[in-house]
Amino acid sequence: MALRYAGEWIGSTMMILMAFALLLATRSRVLERFFGGLDRMYALHRQAGTWIFLLLLLHFLVMPLNPDQVPPGRAPGYIAFGGFILLILLSLAPRIPIIRRIIRLGYRGWRISHKFIGVFFIMGTAHAMLVDPLVRSASVPFGLLLAAMGVGIVSYLYTELIARFVRRRAIYKVAEVRRLGEGAIEAVLAPETGRMSFEAGQFLFIRFKGNRALSEWHPFTVCSSPRESSLRLAIRAAGDYTGYLQNYLMPGTRAVVEGGYGKMDYRRGGKDQIWIAGGIGITPFLSWIRDMPHRLEYRIDFFYTVRTPEEAFFLSEILEAVRRHPHFKLHMHYSAEKGRLSVERLADELKGGLAGKSVYMCGPAPMLAAFKRDFRRRGVPAASVRYERFHFR
Repeated sequence: MALRYAGEWIGSTMMILMAFALLLATRSRVLERFFGGLDRMYALHRQAGTWIFLLLLLHFLVMPLNPDQVPPGRAPGYIAFGGFILLILLSLAPRIPIIRRIIRLGYRGWRISHKFIGVFFIMGTAHAMLVDPLVRSASVPFGLLLAAMGVGIVSYLYTELIARFVRRRAIYKVAEVRRLGEGAIEAVLAPETGRMSFEAGQFLFIRFKGNRALSEWHPFTVCSSPRESSLRLAIRAAGDYTGYLQNYLMPGTRAVVEGGYGKMDYRRGGKDQIWIAGGIGITPFLSWIRDMPHRLEYRIDFFYTVRTPEEAFFLSEILEAVRRHPHFKLHMHYSAEKGRLSVERLADELKGGLAGKSVYMCGPAPMLAAFKRDFRRRGVPAASVRYERFHFR
């Protein structure tokens, strides 16, 4: 009996966590304001997926099985268990080397498979309602569980059936595709039906029509100013989707644009700031630079790190901004010559040290993790360090 109580507590916790993950996937603007950005919501969504995976395995191992009694809810439970395990493994595969060697699924395949998560959640709900009479006892917070399952089902139905009709969207057409360098392009999108409003530094979800491989929604940070009529995107090949886009995105292609999302905004920070861009992580900073007022009220040290000078995209435009704004200073760092940019190197170049600085970062995930850790070691408060997470899978 003790194992059964424990198993039901574990299963109930897992279902509540799954409902929370489905709620985060709605891209609710209310939740985005609460959590401080859609990228943070998706980070929580991924973390929830890891815990759901562990709790699901534990629930299966702990719950005692009686082969002489097969309650009606056991079949949907097995379906939900198998489906959850498969979908979570597909999501975790890119981040776990052992799984990555076994499971190779492209972005489009992952997006399609992820649509079934709500179906397995509904199966899990049926399992919880039918299989275990103890779930209605005082040992399990049944009211909370029931509410969570309702929220999860409604969130899934909203995402798959309703969201497309209520989210802010506009139709654009690709006006120009310009090659920036090896594996990187700049795409210019001109408005065709409506115009998407966004704030400098935000990102949009975009799907390109007419090409099956590019028809899935994908996030792109806009590197143009909100005052421009067109949207400009700087895109580097970093996976199957963006690699394919490099070769097959053509002028004349229509695009459905949704957004804008993201809450990283330098105008909400202190007067003394540090900006750190790694590679194609330059995009939100470009949007900020192109949207800068004539008189900049912030003192900004901008650290732009790339491997070689050939990868320093838009450098001439950034230098022009440095010339216009006396308090805007650029620190170029070429890692092939100087090694990896670190907080120690950064602090050596700053005359006033790190105290009281607001930090904004965008770049590869390992770089962001290292900087975040080292800033904390040097006493920079976590609230003073903002960064754009750009890993949505």
